[in-house]
Amino acid sequence: MIEVTGPDAEIFLHGQLSSDVRALGSDRAQLSTFSSPKGRVLATLLLWRTPEGFVLQLPASAHASIAKRLAVFVLRSKVRCTVSERFICIGVTGAGAAETLQAAGIALPDSDFGVARAAANVPHAPDATLRLPGARFQLLFTAADHAVSCWQRLCTAGAKAGNGAAWRWASIRSGIAEIVEQTRDQFVPQMLNYDLLGGVSFTKGCYPGQEIVARTQYRGEIKRRTLLLHGQTQEMPAAAQSIFATRSPDQPIGTVLAAATTPGGGFDVLACIHLDLAEQAELRLGEIDGPSLQRLDLPYVLPGAH
Repeated sequence: MIEVTGPDAEIFLHGQLSSDVRALGSDRAQLSTFSSPKGRVLATLLLWRTPEGFVLQLPASAHASIAKRLAVFVLRSKVRCTVSERFICIGVTGAGAAETLQAAGIALPDSDFGVARAAANVPHAPDATLRLPGARFQLLFTAADHAVSCWQRLCTAGAKAGNGAAWRWASIRSGIAEIVEQTRDQFVPQMLNYDLLGGVSFTKGCYPGQEIVARTQYRGEIKRRTLLLHGQTQEMPAAAQSIFATRSPDQPIGTVLAAATTPGGGFDVLACIHLDLAEQAELRLGEIDGPSLQRLDLPYVLPGAH
C-alpha cells in the first residue's frame, strides 16, 4: 500500500491516475491505473480515502517503484507519497463470507467497492471494511490487538484460515486484472477492461497517457480485451506467458495476466486476447501444441458481446 497525504493529495492523484479521483466518496473504493506517457499501464490499483488522504493498494512487486515514480511528479505540490506498512489486512471470501462477518459483529458495505467505517462504540472493529467483487471482503486494521481479536471472532463464527488460494481464485473470477512486473508497460487500460470497471474517466482532465487512452476509445481501436479462460494444465500458467490460436499458429494472440488454481482442478486464467483472432478458434497455452484453454463468462459484459 502507498499512502498519499497532504493538502494537495486529491488534485495530485486526479492528475496522475486514469479514474475520477475527485468523484470518489469516503464510502467508496475505486479501481484505477497509472500509465506511461504512451498510455501503457505501469500499475493497476485500488484506492480509497482515509482521514489523512488516500491509500493506493497494488501488487507488492510494483509498490516501491510506483511510489518512487509518483514522487517524481510531486514537484511543488503539498503531497507526500509513502510506502506504508502500518496496515494489517485480513481477507475473507467464500459463499458464506458475508454471513460469517456479520456473525462476528462486523458492519458490511451494501455493494461492491463500498467502504464501511468502524463505529466509535464498537470495540476492536476494523478501521475500514471493503467489499470487492467476487464475494471478497477486506478488513483493514492499524492496531494489532484489534486484528487479533477480530481474527478470533471470525474463527468462532466459522471462518477457516487459508493460504490465499481461495482469495486468488475469487479475484481471478471477478475479472479484475492486475499488472505485475512481467506485464507492465504493455497494455492500455481498455485492454484490461478497466473502462468497464470504473477505472477510467473520459470526462476528466489530463493525466499521463490520457491522449492515447482517449484516442483508443473514440476511434474504436480496442481490438484486445481481457478474457476469463480455464485450462486443465499440470503447471500454473505464468504471467506474460503467450497464448496461441489454431487459426493463426505463427504468432501469439494473447498474454497471460494472472492465474489461480480452481477447486475442481486446473487453473482459471485472466489473459489479454486479440478478439478477432480468438473468434471461433481453439486457444492454446504457451505454444500452438500447448494445453487447450476454454473461454468462461466474465461477471460483466464486454462491448459487442452477444
